[in-house]
Amino acid sequence: MQVDHDAAGSVVRCSGRGPTVCILAIGLKIFRTPVHQLAVLGAALVCAVVPAAADARPLLGVQADGVSAVTSPAGVDQQLAAAQAAHAKGLRLEIDWSDLEPRQPGVYDPAVLAGLDRMVDGAAKRGIKVLLFINRTPCWASAAPDKGNCAAADANRYDVTRYPPSDPQSAVPVSTFLVSRWGAKLGAFEVWNEPDQRNEKYWAGPDKVARYVALMKALYAPLKAAAPSVPVIAGSFVGTNGAWLKAMYAAGAKGFYDGLAVHFYDLPLQGLKNTHEIQLANGDTAPLWLTEFGFTSCLTKKGPTFRADHPCVTKTAQGRGVVDVYRAAASKSWIKAAIMYALHDSTTDYQFGLLDRAGHRKPAFSAVRGALGGRLGSLTRPTLQLRAAKGRLAASGTGSVADVYRLRAYQGKTLRFDAYLRTTGTGSYRLVLPRVLGTSGLRVTISSAWAPRVGRSRSR
Repeated sequence: MQVDHDAAGSVVRCSGRGPTVCILAIGLKIFRTPVHQLAVLGAALVCAVVPAAADARPLLGVQADGVSAVTSPAGVDQQLAAAQAAHAKGLRLEIDWSDLEPRQPGVYDPAVLAGLDRMVDGAAKRGIKVLLFINRTPCWASAAPDKGNCAAADANRYDVTRYPPSDPQSAVPVSTFLVSRWGAKLGAFEVWNEPDQRNEKYWAGPDKVARYVALMKALYAPLKAAAPSVPVIAGSFVGTNGAWLKAMYAAGAKGFYDGLAVHFYDLPLQGLKNTHEIQLANGDTAPLWLTEFGFTSCLTKKGPTFRADHPCVTKTAQGRGVVDVYRAAASKSWIKAAIMYALHDSTTDYQFGLLDRAGHRKPAFSAVRGALGGRLGSLTRPTLQLRAAKGRLAASGTGSVADVYRLRAYQGKTLRFDAYLRTTGTGSYRLVLPRVLGTSGLRVTISSAWAPRVGRSRSR
């Protein structure tokens, strides 16, 4: 973990994923102390809450496993049945462009197209809107520098399809074909997938921002002409610090989307709020679509607390976290969708699914089904207890794995300690306060960074 300080000694950035804690203390020196499975976030996370009343529930749902040339009709129906059983109203669907149009423009693979028709039509019959996006550029359109012979059997290999189109106009016919084909059955068309992802699995090569904005500009007007009622959502970024979004603005992106798609894991509510603040600062009032989020249920008693760069949570905490994101999204009019990833666990490392790899329902399935099928409820409230031990005061309690909390300690009206924290993978936290504060005469509060709810406790 790396900790940076400003000239006054305040923590301005915390990075890393170990058990070390970064604390901002008012009137005290900065310290770091190990706390079991606890991560505390620094002062740079302070954001103003922008109150807004929701005028309609956003599109809440889940990402499908997808359709390929080998996906059977029964496989499509199983995905649809699971989404319907969970009471999902939105289903995000990836279309592998290199599967759909593998060899030349305008020639579609009939098996892939039939599977996609079955998925979209089946979703519509179940009252589910499909959020569509294409990904994976076929060799004939790819900007891959070493793509070789596009007539070869392995032309559409991963190292080729992960590059964007060499000409953004080449993506216009397939995109307009799809939205024209399904029209009102679609909830939105999302422009690509995670162009800012540093692993370059989806958007490799140089000039990433310029190329992505060029694709947005090429697609927007034709898509609106083909299906005026289908929102075009762009961005599709994973970064919560605003760097990619600001670069998009600088490249002239505004005016070429109806909403911004974001993919925020682990701390989705913090990412949403940060991004909305950056939008407002740049005069952008387009709604946010959280088209990917999730929590991986890989936490076990003897297992690691992190896998594949994501913190592990328990299966129970996963369900509660997903539902809390749905609740948070429904409370803001500037959020139009929250789509969790995904229907099934994909690997032993990535256990984001409502169902495990064998198709068995996880606790998250029941939590989502209950929330989306009935009263959604309100965001989980944090709890707070204080206990003195060995001359120091320990604050502990529970909260949501989706949220960030602010814990403050006062002596009288004087703020003496201020920290941001998140829960462990079980949905609990424990923080030992500095010894200099003592164990009596303190008023301690904890509040959600997303909603203005405060829990209070006093030391004796």
